[in-house]
Amino acid sequence: MDFFPDPPAPPDDDPSPQAQPLWSGPPEDVIPGIVPVELVLGCSDTTVVFLTGMRAFPTGLGMTLGVRVRGPLRGRRRDLSSEVFDGPYPHDMGPAWQAGRLKWGFELADRRRVTNVDPPAWCEQPNQDHHRPHQPDDRKWEPDHPVLTGGGGGGGPRSVDRDYWLWPLPPPGRLRIVCQWAEQDIAQTVHDLDAQPLLDAAARARPVWPGA
Repeated sequence: MDFFPDPPAPPDDDPSPQAQPLWSGPPEDVIPGIVPVELVLGCSDTTVVFLTGMRAFPTGLGMTLGVRVRGPLRGRRRDLSSEVFDGPYPHDMGPAWQAGRLKWGFELADRRRVTNVDPPAWCEQPNQDHHRPHQPDDRKWEPDHPVLTGGGGGGGPRSVDRDYWLWPLPPPGRLRIVCQWAEQDIAQTVHDLDAQPLLDAAARARPVWPGA
């Protein structure tokens, strides 16, 4: 006879894992098409910001932002990881928060823009407590604008890399990338890419488990 009682049975309405919204990140069950992008977005005597390894999915683009510095950071933020990974937040994102910091983003061929300092899209999402009963399932909700979401990464005092997700796939035509980091003497720089190779790569993406 066991000393400890059996654990209670889980409730019948225990929520099962749900797929995340398509706009919130790359799908976990898709092998992306790869575009070998190696683009320096901006540089100064002490700092380089670059973009590598675009990963094209049917629903958007994954990519890695790299930052390298030599010497101490200038301005108020002296920690490189905090500079790259801090925010954005649904509050405290006014001029004082944005002043001098690393900014970058995209302008799509249809003139829509998205940046790393935009308010997070999940703030707009209704019913953010997905497990509340008798509430509409908002996983089908989508923002009415492009989304640039920061993900995982890492680094140290002089070198940091962070993954980003751009949703949705850009339309055919010019894909403009803009970067600025005033505190590190990187003026606003503009780079234009052709979106077609990215769309072609997205067409090559395939499921991890075909037929599942």
